[in-house]
Amino acid sequence: MKHELRRFSSIMDDSRRTVFFTGAGVSVKSGIPDFRSMGGLFDEISRAGHSPEYLLSRAHLEDEPESFIRFYRKRLMLADKAPNIVHDFIAHEEAEGRSLGVITQNIDGLHHDAGSRNVDELHGSLNRFYCTSCDREYSKQTVMAWNLSHCECGGVLRPDIVLYGEMLDETVINSAIDKLAQADTLVVMGSSLLVNPAAFLINYFSGGHLIIINRDETPFDGEADLVINEDMTEVIETIYNNEGDNI
Repeated sequence: MKHELRRFSSIMDDSRRTVFFTGAGVSVKSGIPDFRSMGGLFDEISRAGHSPEYLLSRAHLEDEPESFIRFYRKRLMLADKAPNIVHDFIAHEEAEGRSLGVITQNIDGLHHDAGSRNVDELHGSLNRFYCTSCDREYSKQTVMAWNLSHCECGGVLRPDIVLYGEMLDETVINSAIDKLAQADTLVVMGSSLLVNPAAFLINYFSGGHLIIINRDETPFDGEADLVINEDMTEVIETIYNNEGDNI
């Protein structure tokens, strides 16, 4: 692993237009399991006769709005979760002018919470809510502080995330593509790169270095300059704490 860490540190030092691409693995250390590991969720859904995809679908929202509200309030309202060192590192690189920003598949909003400003949230964010009737916008803090589930107009409040059965936001996609086209280095962290259309965006990158840091293999490993199959928090702790010279 020492060789890989030295290589990662060297590439990051030389890069001036890094773009980060993150998936669910980035937030695991913040206590947020990926969708298919939400302890007991599958058993609970099976008893109710629903699929996990249905609970996060537009059909669920439209057909059973109160059930949809109960689900997201129980399973998605992440009041006690905070960014970890990986989120902090990504925000720091942007603040120092070495990164163009981050493209994320995550909906937890932790990149913004860590201080990242140039964030393309492909699947939306739980930090924002809006009314399904009048489109009035609410912050997560307001929704939680006032225990809101409905707007003043009576409409259902929903998180501003992309549900199954909905299209990704074209503006967000175009922004992500623009980042990738400008990047000299792309660092993929915590993503299997299996979920499309988000993962397909990687094909728009044509810069000098592709780095993949993920526990498991991805379909793009053969195209990467560097693959690190280690705990990403340990990798970033080493780099972020300026220990690279002593690796």
